[in-house]
Amino acid sequence: MAPNTLPSILVTPADSSPDPEHAYAHRRMFVGPVPEKVISQTEAQRQKQQKFFRAIAEDERDNIPQIFKQSAFSFFIREGGKPEDWGETEEQNVVEEMYRRWKHNEWAHIWTRRKEEKAPVNRQTSRWVGGSFEIGQFLGVNILVPERESIRRGPSTISAPKLSPSGSQAAGQPFSMGHETFVTAPPQPEPPVPSTSQSKADLDAHENGGSDSVGRSLHTSSSTSLLRPIVDRVRIGARARTVSVSRPEMKVSSMSALSNGRIPASQKGKGKQVRYADSAPQEPVPAPPSEVLERTGVAMDDTSAGASEALVESTSAGPAIDWGDVVLRDRMLVRSYHCKSDNISPQFDEVHNRTTRHLEDANWAEYMVAWRRDRIELYKDYRIPGKEWVFGHKDLAFVIPLKSARTQLSLYSFVDMTFCITCPPTTAQRDSSTSRRFFRWAKEGTNIFIFNLKSRSRAYDWIWQLWRQLGGELPTAVEVRNPRLNTRVRIDIPTTDDQGIYEVCSRENIIALCKKSLRSVGDWNNLIEREVMKGKVLELAWRVDTNLDWIWREDDVDGESRPWAVLCGLALKQASQPAVLEIHLAEHYPTHIHLRNGSRLHAPPAVEGYLERIRPNTQAKQGIYLTTHDGNLFLLAPGRAHPPSPPGLAPDSPDIESFAQALRKSEAQRGALQIMDAVGVGDLRSVLLIRRAFHVAAQPVHNERKSDDDDIFFSIWSQPEQRTQSDEEDEGGQEALTKSEDKPLLRMRRSFELLLTTGHVIRFEAHSCKVAIEWIERLRALVLYWKQRHRNDAKEEMDLAQAHRQRLTPLTRAFRDGHEHPPEAPPDVTAALPALGYLYNWCILDGCKPITKGGKIFVRRGLRGQYKLVQMFLLAGHLAQFHITPGSSLHASMHKKTSLIDAYVCSGYLAASALPRGQYSPNSRAAPRRYRDGLEADDPEEDMIFMLWYHPQPLKIQVDGVDGLSAAPKNIPALSAKRKMLVFRTRSKLERDAWCWALNCEIERLVRQQKERENKLRETGSLMSL
Repeated sequence: MAPNTLPSILVTPADSSPDPEHAYAHRRMFVGPVPEKVISQTEAQRQKQQKFFRAIAEDERDNIPQIFKQSAFSFFIREGGKPEDWGETEEQNVVEEMYRRWKHNEWAHIWTRRKEEKAPVNRQTSRWVGGSFEIGQFLGVNILVPERESIRRGPSTISAPKLSPSGSQAAGQPFSMGHETFVTAPPQPEPPVPSTSQSKADLDAHENGGSDSVGRSLHTSSSTSLLRPIVDRVRIGARARTVSVSRPEMKVSSMSALSNGRIPASQKGKGKQVRYADSAPQEPVPAPPSEVLERTGVAMDDTSAGASEALVESTSAGPAIDWGDVVLRDRMLVRSYHCKSDNISPQFDEVHNRTTRHLEDANWAEYMVAWRRDRIELYKDYRIPGKEWVFGHKDLAFVIPLKSARTQLSLYSFVDMTFCITCPPTTAQRDSSTSRRFFRWAKEGTNIFIFNLKSRSRAYDWIWQLWRQLGGELPTAVEVRNPRLNTRVRIDIPTTDDQGIYEVCSRENIIALCKKSLRSVGDWNNLIEREVMKGKVLELAWRVDTNLDWIWREDDVDGESRPWAVLCGLALKQASQPAVLEIHLAEHYPTHIHLRNGSRLHAPPAVEGYLERIRPNTQAKQGIYLTTHDGNLFLLAPGRAHPPSPPGLAPDSPDIESFAQALRKSEAQRGALQIMDAVGVGDLRSVLLIRRAFHVAAQPVHNERKSDDDDIFFSIWSQPEQRTQSDEEDEGGQEALTKSEDKPLLRMRRSFELLLTTGHVIRFEAHSCKVAIEWIERLRALVLYWKQRHRNDAKEEMDLAQAHRQRLTPLTRAFRDGHEHPPEAPPDVTAALPALGYLYNWCILDGCKPITKGGKIFVRRGLRGQYKLVQMFLLAGHLAQFHITPGSSLHASMHKKTSLIDAYVCSGYLAASALPRGQYSPNSRAAPRRYRDGLEADDPEEDMIFMLWYHPQPLKIQVDGVDGLSAAPKNIPALSAKRKMLVFRTRSKLERDAWCWALNCEIERLVRQQKERENKLRETGSLMSL
């Protein structure tokens, strides 16, 4: 089917399964022909890069095996084939079908003609060639859409773990189930312990997949291949061989599920106990270090300092830390307070900061924070130039003693992951009378330090390591909550070494245990298993109120393993609102909506292409490039349009999936470049009507009125545009216009108009009448979908806003049968909120779309001035803003783009207290507000403000490169370098939290992309020698 005859609106029955791989988000259509010079530029660019692509000519019949055979299997799977049916006959048939499709494609003739032209100078640069095509289309298959049989989520991929052949728990060791109010899974017989050689053989069979490894790996679903290998490898303290030291009786790590508080009678009683075989009696020997490190509770009350040292040494995977060695070192944005009182809450957070009096604060400043053994040192730049060179180190500003009993750690804000340390004042002057040069103590008061890191995962690492250093003890069990099933899974933490604890509490193992335990819940098949079989995956997340933080990074910013990726959230439970570990289905941004009649409306493909804008007053034509992203219409100059590569460029890589992944990344980067270079943007919701021009001269205004009836609205926008015989006969271009007897009429037939809600009319002229009709139909489908999409998003946002407070405007209920309806239930912050997964969606984490996040927001540069309403987009490590002018539907681009390299995000009370005096009143009462889309909010002012501290960076855009927008600058800013500030104001706390999380995720991605530069930042400047 030709691209211009594809259906623009796709409506499916409600029972049809949505696409699990977020396929509709990758679909894009290029409408109209392509300029000849764009093809020449594409050829030159590909020859320069010498990778991924080369053109295929029609007469390359002998090269079919080399061109098509490498992607035949992927083509077979994407067309609905089964891996077990693949063979030589099927391969030959697929190759022939691929060649047949290519031979009948119009772009095959184009590349053949260009190959025959020996003199490129004779080519007409003003000529238009080809027609509409789907971006990523290769021989009738869109390789941008992932295969349905494979699950590729980037950081969220759960790889099948290797079976441990070492002395760990026997494979298939059953877990004991809990009792009391916990529903347990059915017990399993204990299988025999496999030998090391057998485990290796099983591992090879599992990894290679037998004789047909590729086929089995694509066919196996995640719900069947992950559970047993993960459970088999868990270490719970038992060993497969007899050990020399006798072990006491220990309870095996258990997992249990709680559902509605009901207990089957068969599940009551004690949990299963496992007794280890005692070895032969030995002579009395001192207790081994492993047993000493396992002592907890009362046994350690009298040795708090020793316990702290033991905890640090037990958590460190490497050798013991010598005196003066650096445990952790980072640049941080720090705000310090001093209070004369010693009675500061040990859980000092944002709530306590608002109510604590007599705090002497200092402004925000960037410090080099170094943790060396038993203290944390904060360094800054000297005020006098050259002084650092004379002394050989930076200026030591503050010291935090970790051995003091008054030193406390707390999470300050979960939104931006800032943490706080309170400690007794310690002077930074050295006492030369001692060999170790200890620091002298002040007399009274409390110092309060609030730390803000760029990387959110790095902040987790600091909190976890400090929490263990200060005596934090692991609980006996971890509870994982599933809000959709209203169920909890309890997983006991074994009393073994750290390696065993990390293996039990690893992300993949906890997910597997939850899946195994939750299968006994009645609604599992309908609510979870059904979605997993469609391709979705279960992921873990820490939740506080309506904030969700996915556990998606199991390596640190240097690429090293973080075995505490899940456990580090336990250190957050000391806050006033403890974090809860939950398991959710990982959701991307939805690509379909449910209509009132029960059907499902799928997102139509985005469109882009070359047009000419007709000015209404002068009737002058202006070349323009139009493209849509996430319901926004962007206008670009043709010279900076970043058009897609035309079809017919075959991959040189033998792995078609690697090529497809690289192409998805390239398309996301290309979309970001388009938005960065856009001269204006308009919201598709502001389009009232799209019609074909019927006036020879463009009209500036219209008098159409909006219809509030959804049925009439849907019927109007879903109707196809009528075609005539003259439309089909129009060949397009200037040559056909020259031959026409009525040129103004033909130009009118090639034009279409956008009628805006402001009363203005925008007219565009296409290359031909057929191209204009295709633009009309595809834009109508986009407007229809995105108006419904934004309406659904607004409703879900209102539902989430009511999760932590009651509705401001009570619902009006009809009085029937003489009975009054009961009052609304109070808000429940622990309730299952399905829309929470869409607000904190995985598109932000994976970066699978050009726009990470977008929306309208109030912003101002600096601490003074007025707020301006802008349309802001977060993309490719930058913030792009478009100024919203009242009465205009097209918003002009603001030339200054903000780079997020070396940027910090701060929100809440800390951001509000940084405002000049008189701009923030903490005692003022929050006024209730209601907005046009129905959102109601009465959040205080500090809950709607967040700030961004950043260094101005030169904007380096490399059109030929994939990572041009995120190229690392070479300069390393000093600690005392002046920073600029952006102050943002949202409509509600929910919007602010979502923006802060998205910004932190984007900064996290930049930090990991620029590892060398981040290492230079951390290592710049010497520390004081001890």
